[in-house]
This record gives sequence, structure tokens and C-alpha cells, in this order.
Amino acid sequence: MGTLLNDAILKIADALLGWLLRLPPDVALLLIAVGTAAVMVLARLFTTDQDLLRRCDQDKRRLKQLIREARARKDKAAVQRHRATIGRIGLKTMRAEGLPLLAAIVPVAVLGTWCFQRLAWVAPEAGQPVAVVAYFPVSAAGQLVHMVPQDGLAAEDGWIQEIVADTAPGSAEAKAAWRLTGQSRPEPYTLEIRYKRAGYTRELLIGQRVYAPPVESYGDGKPLARVETELRPVDFFGLVPRIPWLDLPQWLVAYLLIAFPSVSLLKRVMSIH
Repeated sequence: MGTLLNDAILKIADALLGWLLRLPPDVALLLIAVGTAAVMVLARLFTTDQDLLRRCDQDKRRLKQLIREARARKDKAAVQRHRATIGRIGLKTMRAEGLPLLAAIVPVAVLGTWCFQRLAWVAPEAGQPVAVVAYFPVSAAGQLVHMVPQDGLAAEDGWIQEIVADTAPGSAEAKAAWRLTGQSRPEPYTLEIRYKRAGYTRELLIGQRVYAPPVESYGDGKPLARVETELRPVDFFGLVPRIPWLDLPQWLVAYLLIAFPSVSLLKRVMSIH
């Protein structure tokens, strides 16, 4: 069910947003983030009583001024009254926040799903090497694994690779890697990795505006756990570094850093409360 829904969302979003893939990924990400902010602002415009919110905002500004004046004359009772009134106004405006969020949640979810599968990574280019890494249990270290040759692809270091222990701290895996260079073609290459008389397949797109999913997992307990294509992340012109402790993809960090300030800016420009 989840896969069918994801495919449906992707098909609809591709039809609406596919033209963005003609642009550099960083530029497309910028436009999508600003577009997300516009969706949220417009949802607020059409689902809230703007006149009421405007009057509430004016009342709060006036009450804050009265609080400053009351403090100046050391009138604690007046300060408490004005603060209580601001609190009641806040409760009233808070009730108006739910409907804009509900109206925006579906389009924002569609945009996020599309970005995750279209703008998270830079698609491999024709003639440029791309690393494909297969991960095994550490007990497989020292054995050989074979990728099936096919027309249009070249393996720089050969199709047969030795499985070596992963030296990353805390890793209990072993891996084998191929550096592949391919010709551009619209249909994906189907990579087949053969190990212990079993074949494991995954797709690789080269020279297209989109990329195949970078990770293919085969399940726990399999002799081959997963295969990853090492793609370059979209990091918004190199301005967003990888933050390991945050555990968020760089495109998402850039997306949020652009979208949230854009909401405030658009609200101010369009005089929306």
C-alpha cells in the first residue's frame, strides 16, 4: 500500500514539477522551498479570518505599549491585567492555527516526497565514474564477488572484486566496491551481483535528470545485505555541510533553512497575519 501511494504521489508530482529537473538541483531546491512557503502562506490566507487576526495583532501591540507605560508608573495591577488580556487574545488566535496546517499538509507532503526522491542527490552523468558498494557480513571478508558485465558500462578495476572488512569505527561489515562508467540511456542499467550462487539486482540510471534509489536492501540474514550507489548529495551550492549528530540529509537542512524564513517574509510582504 505504501509503495503504491508513493508511486502515485511521485507520478502526480513529476507531471507538475518535472520541469524543475531541467534546472541545476540547487536552484530547483531553492524554488521548491520558496514554493512550499507560498503554499503555507496561501493556505493561511484562505482558511483564516484575516480581519480578526489583524485586529488581534493590533490589540496585542497596543497592550504591550500599555504594559510599558504601566511599568513606568509602577502599576503592577495594570501590568497583570494587560498580560491576562494578551493571554486571552493568544488563545483566540491559537484556535485559528489548525485549519491552515490541515490545508497545507497534503501539498507540503507531496513536495517533500518529491524532493526526497528527485532532489536529494545529483544524478550520475555519462562518462563520470560512480561507485557502487556492496555490503556483506564481516565473515565474508577475503572472498570474491562478481558483477555481471553489460554493454554500455565499464568497470575501472574489473568486474570481480575482493570483499574487504569495513574499517569504519564500530562497523561489523565487509564490502566490495566497483567504479563504473556508463553511457547515457533513458532506461536504467540493471546491475546483477553474483555471490554464493545467488544473484542480486539493482538499478542504475546514468545521464538522466533523475536517479535510481541509491540504496537497495535485500533483508536481514542474506549473504548480501545491501548495495549502495555513492551519489553526491545536493547541499545547496556547498553551503550546507553534513552534520552527523543531526542525522538529516543536507537537502532537507537547506530546504528547512529556506522555507521557514520564506514563510515569515511572504507573510510580511503580503500583509498576511
